[in-house]
Amino acid sequence: MGAMIAPAPAHAAEGAVLVAQCKSLLRSAKVRGNDVEFRQDPETVGCWAFMGAVQDLVGVAETANQPPILGACLPPTGNRLQLVRAVVTYGTAHPPALREKAGVLALLALRDAFPCRKD
Repeated sequence: MGAMIAPAPAHAAEGAVLVAQCKSLLRSAKVRGNDVEFRQDPETVGCWAFMGAVQDLVGVAETANQPPILGACLPPTGNRLQLVRAVVTYGTAHPPALREKAGVLALLALRDAFPCRKD
């Protein structure tokens, strides 16, 4: 009988890792029309992919005409690069948030940068 090996638990990246990855992406990003070109390496792709998932999650509520899931209301003409900048700006301005999980930091950053209007 073979030994069973339990997989290591998944750990969410810390906010500091996300901010570092996104800073790397911003250093190499070039906007050409609607396209964003950047150096393709694990850091930059990690930030881009993570923020794409966050952007998709925010969009789920918007397309279903539901209240915002994350408490952030992105502009209709917004793009992923704006989200990346918001994360870097928030992480830089709020160093304690860098110890949070990446998803928590992204959530805080988007709520700060794109607050929902209270009607």
